[in-house]
Amino acid sequence: MTAATSPAKTGKATEAGPHAARAPGKRERNKQSNRASIIEAARKCFLKLGYDAVTVRDVVRKTGLAAGTFYNYFTDKDVLFQAVLEARVTEISKAMHAVRIKADTVEGFIYSAYFTLFQKIAEDPSFFRLILRNEHAVRSFSTDPVIGIPLQLLKADLKEFIERGVFPQLDVDHLAAAFYGIGFELGRLIATTKSPNPEASAQFATRLVTSGVKAFGISRHAPARRKKGEVLLSGSLP
Repeated sequence: MTAATSPAKTGKATEAGPHAARAPGKRERNKQSNRASIIEAARKCFLKLGYDAVTVRDVVRKTGLAAGTFYNYFTDKDVLFQAVLEARVTEISKAMHAVRIKADTVEGFIYSAYFTLFQKIAEDPSFFRLILRNEHAVRSFSTDPVIGIPLQLLKADLKEFIERGVFPQLDVDHLAAAFYGIGFELGRLIATTKSPNPEASAQFATRLVTSGVKAFGISRHAPARRKKGEVLLSGSLP
């Protein structure tokens, strides 16, 4: 190479170098393809048969891969089921978190999160039907770091908005459970309805939850008596 064509002289970057991005080799591409095939086959099996009935053999049979190949990627059915949920759950959770933290009102916080969730469900109802089909298994993994992300992020966001004074001083565990429950059950309707309306569902949930949240803020200025056995939500009642 002459000085006239040297990258140092022309200012052009070379293709090679310690920081140059390298495309995955054939072996790595095969590994990625095999893993994706197993996850997709498992998704179909879990949706059709249910978690309890599905076996590793069922999944492998759908992929066309050698039986032993499965164990190069997953140790058992539990780990596979978590992998099926992981990517989509993480994506939806981060999307809801991103819109919530931009809100500056109770209504904005609630509507943006519900609308994002319901849109995602309407776009891919089969994934939520997969969750419904295997609801008991999903709940059993609720303490898993990945599967538990939606609730963890919601609680963190609620704590921040309570500290900022946007929300009244409510018990975060109770509040998050209420948010989660309403979202889950309305999501069930969206996933099983022929012509879902994510916006209408989000508006309904927002009006319902906003009224409830604001009622606790008002109740601090009015006399209130607890009935026998009633749970006191920390800091919400006089």
